[in-house]
Amino acid sequence: MRFKTLRTITAATAISAVGVYGAARADDVGGVYFGGNFGRAHNTYDTGFIDSEIASAASGEGDSASYRARSIRRMSDVWWGDAGYLFNPYIGVEAAFFHLGQMKYWAVGTFTDPNGAQSLSTKTEVTSHGPALSLVLRLPFSETFEADLRAGDYYGKTTTNTLITIASESAPNSASKSSSSLLVGVGAAYTIAAHWSLRADVLRVNKAGDSSTVGTYSVNLVTLGASYTF
Repeated sequence: MRFKTLRTITAATAISAVGVYGAARADDVGGVYFGGNFGRAHNTYDTGFIDSEIASAASGEGDSASYRARSIRRMSDVWWGDAGYLFNPYIGVEAAFFHLGQMKYWAVGTFTDPNGAQSLSTKTEVTSHGPALSLVLRLPFSETFEADLRAGDYYGKTTTNTLITIASESAPNSASKSSSSLLVGVGAAYTIAAHWSLRADVLRVNKAGDSSTVGTYSVNLVTLGASYTF
């Protein structure tokens, strides 16, 4: 009888402890956190911008450039790190640094000048990285699971590096532009310890770049990561 009573008391104590811990998680979530995410990105860069820039440069010299075959790699690795502050369990602000991966584009065609037609090939790499500041809205479903929404500004530096080869001669060309873009996303986190959480996020950077210098594009990101809340 005493053993049964002891087991009952022990079980009741354990349940009570879990309840107290759960209440602490629900009521006391807040303060500073740090995190990092890694995943994949898909961009919607319009490669016609690159073709038209080269064609315009050739036309300005009285020459012409045309393309007959193209290849593009839109998927790439992406990472971001963040630091934020939760004012309460439901709202916070977050500063982050994003590296949005690379877009690679290859094209081959013909360059025609007064000396006749020659082979033309271009290799272009587009990269973007920079800071972001977002408002985070958090919805805790339980002591260990939450969903969140974020919206903010991504101030990214977009760089295009192009290698132009005509016949056997090559020349590099590059351009850079920093600009603001809308950043939105949804995510979820699962707490695995008192301070550690595993995260999954889907984000979109909308209309990054610049239409007159480096081209405009959007990027969709899917990432996994971890965060630590103090």
